[in-house]
Amino acid sequence: MTPASPTDGPARRPAGALPALSCILALLTTGCPLFRPRPAPPPLPPGEVVRAVRALSEGFHTVTDGDISLSIRTVDEAGRARRLPTLGGALAFDARLPALWLLTEKLTRTVFLLKAAGPRFWLVCYSTNELVTGTEIAYRKLPQLLRPDEVRSYFAGPEQLGISWPTAEMVLEPADYRFDVRVLGVLRRQVFVDRRRLVLSGIRRYDALGRVETDLRMDRYRPAGDGLFPRRLWLDRPLNGVTIELHLGDPKPNKPLPEATFAPPPLLPGWRLIDLDVEDPSAIEFFRAD
Repeated sequence: MTPASPTDGPARRPAGALPALSCILALLTTGCPLFRPRPAPPPLPPGEVVRAVRALSEGFHTVTDGDISLSIRTVDEAGRARRLPTLGGALAFDARLPALWLLTEKLTRTVFLLKAAGPRFWLVCYSTNELVTGTEIAYRKLPQLLRPDEVRSYFAGPEQLGISWPTAEMVLEPADYRFDVRVLGVLRRQVFVDRRRLVLSGIRRYDALGRVETDLRMDRYRPAGDGLFPRRLWLDRPLNGVTIELHLGDPKPNKPLPEATFAPPPLLPGWRLIDLDVEDPSAIEFFRAD
């Protein structure tokens, strides 16, 4: 058969091409179930949601991960945003103390080590030979530090979160069960539980003036051990203009941790000790270096 020439008329579409395209467009524009998000499951009574959170908290005590990434974004009083370089590293955490061990690196170079146990932390700054330490006063001066009690929020049970308190009220949202936790009639915390998977998806804390103090989000849950564990923790401190994002690459739950993991680091010869409870952050050379 002689091939058609350009003068034989317009090229013919393959059979069925136009109807197939029309069908796809119709599916996208009419809300076909194939493209529509699945509806949330029927709501559960508060007691069942509380029991699910309790079971989740009882399943994890420690976590270690040798493949994390940490990024920090800051916004100053003039509204200028700055994103610090993303760091890799490793993490260990014990919810029962609580205590956090966080080692960060960039291009195989160790950047800093954070050890935090109970109310005190130690920050080892390798590039400037500084050991910074402090308690709650110092934490307020360094809002870019991740705190053990914030990481422990995932491991916390209903009693610690307040969702089992008689004054807690559960509100149904499209994707979450939201628990409003009040103290003396004042809203101090909102706890969000994913309606599909019954895992914690967020904890929002308010100060005495009703302002959002911290907004912690947990998502990208994957199996780990005998349960589900989030692969991302996103923490926003709007009053300080700081956002911290922690990605977990390979979390391993409930492994025993050596006693020395959270022990105070030694002050090495030639290093400078900075007590941030009494000194100003401007005294830390590490934060002045880029």
